[in-house]
Amino acid sequence: MTEEHRLRTLVHYEAPRRAERPAALTPEEHRRAGTRWPVPRQLEAGEVGRLLNMLLEAYDGRRPAAQIRALVAPEVYRGLSGPRLEQPRHRTQTVHTCTAVPDVVEACARVEADGRSFALAARFTRTPAGWRCVRFALLKPQRPAQRSQRAAA
Repeated sequence: MTEEHRLRTLVHYEAPRRAERPAALTPEEHRRAGTRWPVPRQLEAGEVGRLLNMLLEAYDGRRPAAQIRALVAPEVYRGLSGPRLEQPRHRTQTVHTCTAVPDVVEACARVEADGRSFALAARFTRTPAGWRCVRFALLKPQRPAQRSQRAAA
């Protein structure tokens, strides 16, 4: 009892056709259409931590500041670019985020360098192109000599 196996063609089958693409728009037509970039999604704590690490690398001089130019506001970029003294490597230990208003994420972190802990504060705002850091501050304790000078003033 052997059966012969044959491939049978499907006569009534038709391959699906590709959907036709709409005609390409010129840049002027695109602008006139009133379309906008898609809204960037909400930042998560893990993403904020990675962004803070990138900013700290630029602060330490281990990352060229030009690499983060699109991620920061011009005033933050000015603070991170330029000549830097040799700095110890800063590492984020804990990151906390807060969404006070829908388009703003505020973050604080505990940062360690050379066995000492520092506070880091940052603020990210949503722009049409994505999230941008508008405030970045690494808060270091003052030296005792500086405190006494300020107290005397």
